[in-house]
Amino acid sequence: MDTNKFFSFSRIAMVMKREIMENWKTNLYRLIGIYAAFALVMVLTMSKQVTYSDSQMAFQHYCSNIMGTFAFIIGIFGIVYAANIMENMITKEKRIAFLMLPATMIEKFVARFLIVTVGLAVAVFVAASLAEITRYLLLPLFNVPETFHQSVLYNLLSMASVDGEQIYRGSGYAMNMPYQNWLGELCGWAFLLWSHSLYILGGNYWYKKPFFKTLGALMLISILFSVLSVHILSWIGDDNMRSFSEWLETNFQWMTLNKLLSLGVAFFSAFTMFNWWLSYQLFTRSQVVKPKFRLL
Repeated sequence: MDTNKFFSFSRIAMVMKREIMENWKTNLYRLIGIYAAFALVMVLTMSKQVTYSDSQMAFQHYCSNIMGTFAFIIGIFGIVYAANIMENMITKEKRIAFLMLPATMIEKFVARFLIVTVGLAVAVFVAASLAEITRYLLLPLFNVPETFHQSVLYNLLSMASVDGEQIYRGSGYAMNMPYQNWLGELCGWAFLLWSHSLYILGGNYWYKKPFFKTLGALMLISILFSVLSVHILSWIGDDNMRSFSEWLETNFQWMTLNKLLSLGVAFFSAFTMFNWWLSYQLFTRSQVVKPKFRLL
């Protein structure tokens, strides 16, 4: 079969199976890490649970505390997974083995992309389920109401569903302008997806310690941008800034917050696609022997 002319899902599955089997120890360690984080949050939060007169309210408060921490943990592991998208290219031998697989470059890239996205989702589900079982086993050690024998994961999903319905139907008010909640939520998710794509890009540029290098590069860019912004604002002066602000208010009265949020969604979505495309282009230019400037 000519692998240069076809896109085969069976070959993608073959590459994914090979990657999962060869890196089973790494995948297992990461799964254990996610499980440990979830289990610690569940147990420690339960040990510090505040007493409520209403036992159901106590359980809902417990679930609310867990939801925020779970989201933070998933976010951290999400960018760690993303940054390590090309961890199988870290050595010369691994690069040779991966680049010689009977699959096209796009199939190999998609396989690795699915491993660090869908694979993360599967790992989170398994780890959360194991953490739930651990919580059930440790319940007799804590003086908690009977309501704590309910499923935390089910309640978290129910809370997320209710919040999603309220966001879809509700509206808000910010900067003296009304806006649709779902549009603000969509803009937030677009921003998070764009942030995730930056680590995908970093993982395709740096093979060694990509997470720390990408994080360091982003922090450096943020610092430089902040310093540059301060200098520009001081150079413009307060009077000119006030004049510019008045000009914006006069000439852009047609601009609503909903339109700004829509532009934000379009902006972050476009740059997310660009980062994915650039990541693929970097991957297609992968070499067995990397140039010295790429060894940073």
